[in-house]
Amino acid sequence: MMMDFFIASNHNKEPTPPPEPEPEKPGFNDLPMELLLKIMKMISLDDRIAAGETCRRWLEATHYYTPFNEKLIFRFTNIHFSDYDPPIKHFVHAFRIFPRIEATSVTFLGNSDFWPDFGEFILELTLKNCLIRDTELFWVLQNVPNLRKLKIESCDELFRMWHFDKKFLCCESNFVLEDLLEVSLANNDFMDETHFNWIMTISPNITQLDISNCFKMVTAQRRVAMVEHIMRFINNKRFQLEALKFSGTLSIDDICLSTLAILDGLRLESLSLTFCDKIPPAIIDLLRRQPDLKINQALQFKFNNKKTVKTMKTPGFISFLTSQPNLVHLDLSQSLGVTDEIMELITNYLPKLKTLKLRRCILITDEGVMDIVKLEHLEVLDLSNCERISDRAMFNGVIGRKIKNLKELYLCELPSLSDYSLIQVTLNFEMIQILDLSSSPNAATDATMQYINFYLVHLRQLILYCCTKVTDAGLTGIDLPYKPLEIWDISESFSIDRLFKLRVLNMSGCYRITDLALQKGFKFGELKELHLARCSLITEAGIADLVMNNKSIEYLDLSECPNINDYCIELIAINLKRLKTLKVNKCPLLTDDCLCIISLNCHYIKFYYSTFPSMDASN
Repeated sequence: MMMDFFIASNHNKEPTPPPEPEPEKPGFNDLPMELLLKIMKMISLDDRIAAGETCRRWLEATHYYTPFNEKLIFRFTNIHFSDYDPPIKHFVHAFRIFPRIEATSVTFLGNSDFWPDFGEFILELTLKNCLIRDTELFWVLQNVPNLRKLKIESCDELFRMWHFDKKFLCCESNFVLEDLLEVSLANNDFMDETHFNWIMTISPNITQLDISNCFKMVTAQRRVAMVEHIMRFINNKRFQLEALKFSGTLSIDDICLSTLAILDGLRLESLSLTFCDKIPPAIIDLLRRQPDLKINQALQFKFNNKKTVKTMKTPGFISFLTSQPNLVHLDLSQSLGVTDEIMELITNYLPKLKTLKLRRCILITDEGVMDIVKLEHLEVLDLSNCERISDRAMFNGVIGRKIKNLKELYLCELPSLSDYSLIQVTLNFEMIQILDLSSSPNAATDATMQYINFYLVHLRQLILYCCTKVTDAGLTGIDLPYKPLEIWDISESFSIDRLFKLRVLNMSGCYRITDLALQKGFKFGELKELHLARCSLITEAGIADLVMNNKSIEYLDLSECPNINDYCIELIAINLKRLKTLKVNKCPLLTDDCLCIISLNCHYIKFYYSTFPSMDASN
């Protein structure tokens, strides 16, 4: 009876309609694509990749918008490249494309299906210190038809085992890479003519060639023969080559440069070269007396002010430099043959230079640097280890009144440079993005740090390696003996966190830094890489504030900091979620417990370095 009552009662009632679903509120996934791309342009590459994991639409913006995609490189390190082993077996079934691939210390095991599946979209390929056979290299290259840039570097085992069949000519190939423009074969000693010919055959439209640091471990006869062979190739391709890199390669001497100087049609835009030959004193004397002399293959001059006219062949290095007026990038690092007279030729004959690197050119003095102000388009200048350069050269020759486009400045190990010059740099080059003052005993002080903090707000990299005069006062503006900005009754100091665009900060060896600097000065929203090795006064109190205020750190070096303990590692592991590399070499307070802490909390870490027996690890 009770059951019938309920049935009848329910039967007589009208069914209640289901509640209407509440309208979904618009979310970030509904942003217009134009606005989404504009936001992603303002953040770093790593941040864009992290943002791409939000939803499929953000993933599309991150990986398929061309300007973003061009900066994305997939790096494989210390793996077996096989379809049956991770991570390659996961990539084989991926739905995305991989336009830029870099393989370092990778062992190739057979012909992978990865290349025919994705090779059509690969534009750049780098192989560094890889174990790969010639047949595997052929398989890879013939499946990347649209390749534009190829690097085969430090792969001597490949060239040792690469032997051509007698029936197979080295200049023959069943495929050609028409779009391949840049080829790097740097750091290979055992590459011979047949290897070089085959690689050049598949890249008929090459415009850039890099053979830096090659042929060091072979006999002098073999080295000379190889260099002569490359010179003949350059002669054949002289109308299309735009960049040559010979840095550190032996036997690129004055004779080779004389050969290049007489090649009609060779118009380079970029040149890297280590020149160590000595220029004859008679030529140097002639250049000193006649700085406006027109350089030819043969110079005529009067000897000892007599009527006797003698002819002397111009050194190939001078002839070659003066025959390349279109040079935009010039790297002469470690060239012992570069003198003040050569510098005068550079500033007079190469007006289009944007990059000039003279690191460890120890014969250059103030006189050689004095005319750098003539290079109005200069953006990158490296004068590191040129120990004879002083304030006079910096103030008159580098700063001057003309150069305003400078973006990168490297002034490492210049003992005669004072803080006065560096202050003038901050006042005149406000757009600098990279500043390297490593091992500058007098230039980097608390006073110069205050000027850097105030003026150079566009800095992205600041290298203060072993700048031992820098203290907490310079980094924070606290307890300075005087204020850098004093107008009437107003005085002000500045903290390093004004450099809000900073991505890399290296203060290794700045042993006077304490926890105060980390607590009051280190508040960066975009800092990715931080070096604090040998900063012996840092303790867990400073680390606690550091990790709370700098969440973007991915690389942290605390090697040889004696106060770093397991609690510091715990703070780092819990708070720095993006950490990929941690170095704590020679930190005596660390125990095996920190390995457990890292394994539980650092989900993205790739490299961990420690050198103590109880904690020897590197993954």
